[in-house]
Amino acid sequence: MKHAQKWTMATLAALLAVTAAGCSGGKEEAAATQPGVSPSSAAGHPFRIVDEPLELSIHLHYFDLLAFKDEWPIFQKAADLTNIKLKGKAPQSATKSKEVFNIMLASGNLPDIIHGQKADINKAALDGAFIALDDLIDKHAPHLKQYIQDNPWVKKGSEAADGKLYFVPYVSELIAAKGYFIRKDWLDKLGLDYPKTVDEYYRVLKAFKEQDPNGNGKADEVPFFNRGNYGAMDLLPLFGARSGWYEKDGKVHYGKYEKEYGYGMTQIAKWYKEGLIDKEIFTRGSNAREALLGSDVGGSIHDYFGSTASYNDSLKEKVPGIQLLPFAPPANVNGKVMEESGVYPLAGIGWGISAANKHPVETIKYFDFWFTEEGRRLNNFGLEGQHYTMKDGKPVITDAVLNNPVPVNKQMEDVGAQIQIGVLNSLDNNYQWMNPIAREGTKMYVDNQYIVPQFPQLTFTEEEQKIVTQKWASIDTYIKETEQRWIMGAELVEPNFANYIARLKEMGMDEVLKAYNDAYGRFAK
Repeated sequence: MKHAQKWTMATLAALLAVTAAGCSGGKEEAAATQPGVSPSSAAGHPFRIVDEPLELSIHLHYFDLLAFKDEWPIFQKAADLTNIKLKGKAPQSATKSKEVFNIMLASGNLPDIIHGQKADINKAALDGAFIALDDLIDKHAPHLKQYIQDNPWVKKGSEAADGKLYFVPYVSELIAAKGYFIRKDWLDKLGLDYPKTVDEYYRVLKAFKEQDPNGNGKADEVPFFNRGNYGAMDLLPLFGARSGWYEKDGKVHYGKYEKEYGYGMTQIAKWYKEGLIDKEIFTRGSNAREALLGSDVGGSIHDYFGSTASYNDSLKEKVPGIQLLPFAPPANVNGKVMEESGVYPLAGIGWGISAANKHPVETIKYFDFWFTEEGRRLNNFGLEGQHYTMKDGKPVITDAVLNNPVPVNKQMEDVGAQIQIGVLNSLDNNYQWMNPIAREGTKMYVDNQYIVPQFPQLTFTEEEQKIVTQKWASIDTYIKETEQRWIMGAELVEPNFANYIARLKEMGMDEVLKAYNDAYGRFAK
């Protein structure tokens, strides 16, 4: 076994003891009746795991800002139900999740439970920092075991290169993420319909640019805008190109390494030159919606359903009559109606059991609790009576939560709900907190199957990971720099596209593609 850092003898001993306990097929009954483990749930305590209270330490810090808080009511409720309490170890003041993860590992002082990204966990697992969960799940986690049996892609998309599972992933039922929105009130004013094709979309944006739909007598409309430095790339599928990794006929492709990408970039550059795309799209930043919708100049955007639809409410006094409504993706140049963005069920994040954990059986049972109906409801909806009530056997978010000026997801986060631990995030929960416009748009995209299959989380071998790590960062930087030059007109797409492809080959794009295809081949078996 390779070690990325020096483990103490005590840690190594714990690893050997835990592995022996987790893998021994003939000791299940002994493990179930060892001191501290409840042999059976006592009457009135169906989720109790241990008779005596047990405290487990946890490292949880993600999105560069969210650290586990001992006082979170959701986890206090879970402690009441299971008799297992979690104690956070990640510093609240830290702002770099990967950095604090690496520092924690390097210290050799591992907490009982470690939360993190798939790639980081699996790498550390192969270095000895985590124990495999397969046998523990098989013997002690019936709800989790059943879920994985019913959804084998969960293990395939989470396992390490050795074929073992080292963490329980966060899984989402919501597959819709982004969609097209347009100022319906502007369409009505100009006597236009929702655009159904890319050519119609072009003509609508032209009309927004030239016919003063906001009625202020100025040519200040910004027909298409988006957030993020590369938001214009959301338009690529309209021109038959793909913007990232995808699978076709059993092979992995990268859209920006194909000829269709050259055509797409030529068209996007044309739209930008004609003023149909926000001139400040590379610099406007994350507040583009507030700035452009709030000043009544933004016409159409491709963005997240939930947050984008909310501007109809938040801006109704500032922009009277605003109707920012979702519409179906315009058919692309090949006649295909498709939405490239979506939510892959596996977010590549979750929690595992460290090699220093002396209570692996109790811990896996605690993980299993979050896959019971009670555990899922607690994570998804919060506390009964405070955040939701039960109606006809289903949780319904309260009006107090829905009408609170604080966004629902932030309210949930503040109490420890909807934290991305190993749990199933339900579609019903997401639908409930969306306003009717967002819900309508999401259902439109899902029910009409506009969303293309999302590319899976792959597991690379050590050699494959080495190739990707060494080559991809510089390739990705080059692609993004080139995109900006092309769109802003500093360089023409043609005749430079052939040179762009040649440069990617020189940088090792074919080797990266081979690594992805080899990894996908194993995933697809």
